[in-house]
Amino acid sequence: MLLGISKIQAQKHPVFYAGFEGYRHTDFENNSFGKFSVGSQIYQIKFFAPEIGFDYGGGSLSERTVFGDNFNIQDPRKGLLRQRFTYSVLTFNPKLKFGEEDAYITFSPKYHIGRLKGEAAYLEYRGDNNRYIGVKESEEAKFNTSFWSFAIGFEGLQITAKYWFALSLHYTLVDANEVWNTMEFSAEDAFMQSASTSTIGLGFRFYYNPFASKND
Repeated sequence: MLLGISKIQAQKHPVFYAGFEGYRHTDFENNSFGKFSVGSQIYQIKFFAPEIGFDYGGGSLSERTVFGDNFNIQDPRKGLLRQRFTYSVLTFNPKLKFGEEDAYITFSPKYHIGRLKGEAAYLEYRGDNNRYIGVKESEEAKFNTSFWSFAIGFEGLQITAKYWFALSLHYTLVDANEVWNTMEFSAEDAFMQSASTSTIGLGFRFYYNPFASKND
Protein backbone atom coordinates (compact mmCIF):
# COMPACT_ATOMS: atom_id res chain seq x y z
CA MET A 1 0.00 0.00 0.00
CA LEU A 2 1.47 3.36 -1.09
CA LEU A 3 0.69 5.20 2.13
CA GLY A 4 1.70 2.38 4.41
CA ILE A 5 4.86 2.54 6.45
CA SER A 6 7.75 1.12 4.50
CA LYS A 7 9.21 -2.22 5.60
CA ILE A 8 12.56 -1.79 3.89
CA GLN A 9 15.84 -2.20 5.72
CA ALA A 10 17.55 0.83 7.23
CA GLN A 11 19.64 2.96 4.89
CA LYS A 12 23.21 2.46 6.13
CA HIS A 13 25.01 5.18 4.18
CA PRO A 14 24.36 8.80 3.15
CA VAL A 15 22.48 9.50 -0.07
CA PHE A 16 23.32 12.72 -1.91
CA TYR A 17 21.01 15.07 -3.79
CA ALA A 18 20.95 18.19 -5.96
CA GLY A 19 17.86 20.08 -7.00
CA PHE A 20 16.10 23.24 -8.10
CA GLU A 21 12.93 24.95 -6.90
CA GLY A 22 10.99 27.62 -8.78
CA TYR A 23 8.52 29.87 -6.93
CA ARG A 24 5.59 31.72 -8.48
CA HIS A 25 5.51 35.46 -7.68
CA THR A 26 4.05 38.13 -9.98
CA ASP A 27 6.10 41.00 -8.45
CA PHE A 28 9.33 39.46 -9.77
CA GLU A 29 10.92 39.36 -13.20
CA ASN A 30 9.51 36.43 -15.20
CA ASN A 31 6.89 36.17 -12.42
CA SER A 32 9.16 33.95 -10.35
CA PHE A 33 12.28 33.48 -8.23
CA GLY A 34 14.21 30.31 -7.55
CA LYS A 35 16.86 28.43 -5.62
CA PHE A 36 19.38 25.63 -5.99
CA SER A 37 20.00 23.02 -3.30
CA VAL A 38 22.55 20.33 -2.51
CA GLY A 39 22.82 18.02 0.45
CA SER A 40 22.47 14.55 1.86
CA GLN A 41 19.80 12.23 3.19
CA ILE A 42 21.87 11.07 6.15
CA TYR A 43 20.08 7.78 6.79
CA GLN A 44 16.64 6.18 6.69
CA ILE A 45 14.98 4.12 9.40
CA LYS A 46 11.43 3.07 8.56
CA PHE A 47 9.68 6.30 7.49
CA PHE A 48 12.22 8.72 9.04
CA ALA A 49 14.82 10.04 6.54
CA PRO A 50 16.47 13.25 7.83
CA GLU A 51 18.42 15.52 5.49
CA ILE A 52 20.99 18.30 5.83
CA GLY A 53 21.88 20.63 2.99
CA PHE A 54 22.77 24.01 1.57
CA ASP A 55 20.42 26.27 -0.40
CA TYR A 56 21.23 29.32 -2.53
CA GLY A 57 18.43 31.33 -4.06
CA GLY A 58 16.88 34.70 -4.80
CA GLY A 59 15.39 36.88 -7.49
CA SER A 60 14.87 40.39 -8.89
CA LEU A 61 11.75 42.50 -8.62
CA SER A 62 10.34 43.88 -11.85
CA GLU A 63 12.02 47.20 -12.70
CA ARG A 64 10.07 50.32 -11.77
CA THR A 65 10.26 53.74 -13.42
CA VAL A 66 10.47 56.77 -11.10
CA PHE A 67 10.39 60.51 -11.87
CA GLY A 68 13.16 62.83 -10.72
CA ASP A 69 12.90 66.23 -9.03
CA ASN A 70 13.04 68.04 -12.39
CA PHE A 71 10.14 66.18 -13.95
CA ASN A 72 7.81 68.08 -16.28
CA ILE A 73 5.68 67.09 -19.26
CA GLN A 74 8.07 68.62 -21.80
CA ASP A 75 11.21 67.14 -20.22
CA PRO A 76 10.33 63.85 -18.51
CA ARG A 77 13.60 63.06 -16.76
CA LYS A 78 13.18 59.63 -15.26
CA GLY A 79 15.02 57.09 -13.18
CA LEU A 80 14.87 53.34 -12.93
CA LEU A 81 14.71 51.39 -9.69
CA ARG A 82 16.10 47.85 -9.47
CA GLN A 83 15.85 45.54 -6.44
CA ARG A 84 17.07 42.01 -5.90
CA PHE A 85 17.67 39.63 -3.02
CA THR A 86 19.70 36.48 -2.48
CA TYR A 87 20.04 34.07 0.40
CA SER A 88 22.48 31.32 1.34
CA VAL A 89 21.34 29.01 4.11
CA LEU A 90 22.03 25.71 5.79
CA THR A 91 18.98 23.46 5.91
CA PHE A 92 17.77 20.82 8.36
CA ASN A 93 14.93 18.61 7.19
CA PRO A 94 13.39 15.80 9.32
CA LYS A 95 11.87 14.31 6.17
CA LEU A 96 9.19 11.65 6.41
CA LYS A 97 8.75 9.00 3.67
CA PHE A 98 5.70 6.77 3.37
CA GLY A 99 5.22 4.04 0.80
CA GLU A 100 6.99 1.26 -1.04
CA GLU A 101 10.67 1.03 -1.92
CA ASP A 102 10.28 2.59 -5.37
CA ALA A 103 7.35 4.97 -4.70
CA TYR A 104 7.23 7.26 -1.67
CA ILE A 105 5.02 10.12 -0.60
CA THR A 106 7.25 12.57 1.31
CA PHE A 107 6.64 15.40 3.79
CA SER A 108 9.45 17.88 4.49
CA PRO A 109 9.27 20.55 7.23
CA LYS A 110 12.60 22.23 6.47
CA TYR A 111 14.35 24.77 8.72
CA HIS A 112 16.75 27.27 7.10
CA ILE A 113 19.41 29.38 8.81
CA GLY A 114 22.00 31.62 7.17
CA ARG A 115 22.40 35.00 5.44
CA LEU A 116 19.98 37.18 3.51
CA LYS A 117 21.30 39.91 1.18
CA GLY A 118 19.39 42.73 -0.47
CA GLU A 119 20.55 45.10 -3.20
CA ALA A 120 18.88 48.14 -4.75
CA ALA A 121 20.00 50.63 -7.39
CA TYR A 122 18.55 53.94 -8.62
CA LEU A 123 19.71 54.60 -12.19
CA GLU A 124 19.61 58.02 -13.86
CA TYR A 125 17.91 58.50 -17.21
CA ARG A 126 19.07 60.95 -19.89
CA GLY A 127 16.50 61.98 -22.46
CA ASP A 128 19.15 63.09 -24.99
CA ASN A 129 20.48 59.61 -25.73
CA ASN A 130 17.43 57.73 -24.47
CA ARG A 131 19.29 55.42 -22.11
CA TYR A 132 20.16 54.87 -18.48
CA ILE A 133 23.78 55.81 -17.89
CA GLY A 134 24.76 54.38 -14.55
CA VAL A 135 23.84 54.21 -10.90
CA LYS A 136 22.92 57.44 -9.15
CA GLU A 137 22.46 55.75 -5.77
CA SER A 138 22.80 52.19 -4.53
CA GLU A 139 22.05 50.37 -1.32
CA GLU A 140 23.06 46.99 0.06
CA ALA A 141 22.18 45.21 3.29
CA LYS A 142 22.90 41.83 4.84
CA PHE A 143 21.15 40.13 7.72
CA ASN A 144 21.16 36.83 9.50
CA THR A 145 17.96 35.01 8.69
CA SER A 146 16.02 31.90 9.62
CA PHE A 147 12.76 30.60 8.24
CA TRP A 148 10.74 27.47 7.51
CA SER A 149 9.53 25.88 4.33
CA PHE A 150 7.22 22.92 3.81
CA ALA A 151 6.94 20.43 0.98
CA ILE A 152 4.86 17.44 -0.08
CA GLY A 153 6.25 15.31 -2.86
CA PHE A 154 6.71 12.06 -4.69
CA GLU A 155 10.09 10.29 -4.55
CA GLY A 156 11.16 7.13 -6.31
CA LEU A 157 11.28 7.75 -10.06
CA GLN A 158 14.11 5.24 -10.17
CA ILE A 159 16.62 4.86 -13.01
CA THR A 160 18.81 2.30 -11.21
CA ALA A 161 19.40 1.39 -7.58
CA LYS A 162 21.87 4.29 -7.44
CA TYR A 163 19.85 7.02 -9.18
CA TRP A 164 16.32 8.34 -8.72
CA PHE A 165 14.28 11.53 -8.93
CA ALA A 166 11.76 13.41 -6.80
CA LEU A 167 9.03 15.98 -7.56
CA SER A 168 7.47 18.18 -4.90
CA LEU A 169 5.16 21.10 -4.11
CA HIS A 170 6.71 23.72 -1.80
CA TYR A 171 5.63 26.62 0.39
CA THR A 172 8.43 28.93 1.56
CA LEU A 173 8.37 31.55 4.33
CA VAL A 174 11.51 33.44 3.23
CA ASP A 175 11.02 37.21 3.73
CA ALA A 176 13.05 39.56 1.52
CA ASN A 177 11.47 42.60 3.17
CA GLU A 178 13.88 42.11 6.08
CA VAL A 179 16.61 43.75 4.01
CA TRP A 180 14.59 46.04 1.71
CA ASN A 181 12.89 47.75 4.67
CA THR A 182 16.29 49.10 5.81
CA MET A 183 17.06 50.89 2.51
CA GLU A 184 16.20 54.43 1.44
CA PHE A 185 17.04 56.71 -1.51
CA SER A 186 17.16 60.52 -1.49
CA ALA A 187 14.67 60.90 -4.37
CA GLU A 188 11.14 61.03 -2.95
CA ASP A 189 9.66 58.85 -5.67
CA ALA A 190 12.44 56.25 -5.49
CA PHE A 191 10.95 54.40 -2.54
CA MET A 192 11.58 50.71 -2.02
CA GLN A 193 9.01 48.22 -3.17
CA SER A 194 7.78 45.76 -0.60
CA ALA A 195 6.95 42.23 -1.63
CA SER A 196 5.96 39.40 0.66
CA THR A 197 8.08 36.55 -0.67
CA SER A 198 6.16 33.76 1.07
CA THR A 199 4.71 31.76 -1.81
CA ILE A 200 4.31 28.34 -3.41
CA GLY A 201 6.59 26.62 -5.90
CA LEU A 202 7.60 23.39 -7.58
CA GLY A 203 10.78 21.41 -6.96
CA PHE A 204 12.81 18.80 -8.79
CA ARG A 205 15.58 16.69 -7.25
CA PHE A 206 18.12 14.14 -8.38
CA TYR A 207 19.32 11.60 -5.79
CA TYR A 208 22.52 9.58 -5.96
CA ASN A 209 23.46 6.66 -3.70
CA PRO A 210 27.11 5.71 -4.35
CA PHE A 211 26.87 2.92 -1.77
CA ALA A 212 23.85 1.15 -3.25
CA SER A 213 23.84 -2.63 -3.02
CA LYS A 214 21.29 -5.39 -2.66
CA ASN A 215 21.64 -5.04 1.12
CA ASP A 216 21.19 -1.24 1.26
